[in-house]
Amino acid sequence: MKTGKNAPRARETAKTRTAPAIDHQLLGSLRDWIAQGRLPELNPTQQDRSLRTALAMIEAGRTLLRDRSLEDLSVEAVCRAAGTTVGAFYGRFENKQAFFLTMERVQTMQSEAVLADFAARHVIGKTRLDDLCQDMVHLTVQGFRSNVGVLRAALQHTKEGMWDLFKASGDRYRAALTVRMKPLLTHLPPKERELRILFAYQALAGTLVHATLNNPGPLLLEDEALITELARMVKTYLKAP
Repeated sequence: MKTGKNAPRARETAKTRTAPAIDHQLLGSLRDWIAQGRLPELNPTQQDRSLRTALAMIEAGRTLLRDRSLEDLSVEAVCRAAGTTVGAFYGRFENKQAFFLTMERVQTMQSEAVLADFAARHVIGKTRLDDLCQDMVHLTVQGFRSNVGVLRAALQHTKEGMWDLFKASGDRYRAALTVRMKPLLTHLPPKERELRILFAYQALAGTLVHATLNNPGPLLLEDEALITELARMVKTYLKAP
């Protein structure tokens, strides 16, 4: 992947540009993550204007990756979409690889909050299998839909380690699913329950990975019926003798 490390730095003229709307909750999270050292590829700052610029570029990159590859994502295009400058980009990121890793880290940390909400909704021993399955499918599909460009780019660069952060995030999600589902699969021998749960998730995630990379149909990633049919598949498999 071309990094653009030695690309010339343009003078910042941000005053002449208009930045997109900012998610203030995410802006606060970004400030916390930087303070905690969880975004090592982003040059640390606590200044509100600088944080807004960094977040605008991250959001622009996520949007642009929906319909282009990582190779075709130029720093210039990101800056135009973010309403900032190339100089501002290199003031915050060493290169495009550091920028992409930051997008991945932001996405996985947002997923942590989603997982925490999921765990709170489904208390171990007090939830129903049908509810767990429905929520599991809905959250997984929505996660792929809202981050399809970044996920696709990471999948296309697995040999460069770009999938590692998402794999670790998926491992945490599978662990949360397993501990909640195992007590509910009383029709299966205890030793078989974990494999049944993990394979159900593998089938679900595999379908979504295929849709992310190729989207061949008959149900596309954006089709609402996809959630209904995937939930049916997961429930049927988990309840099978």
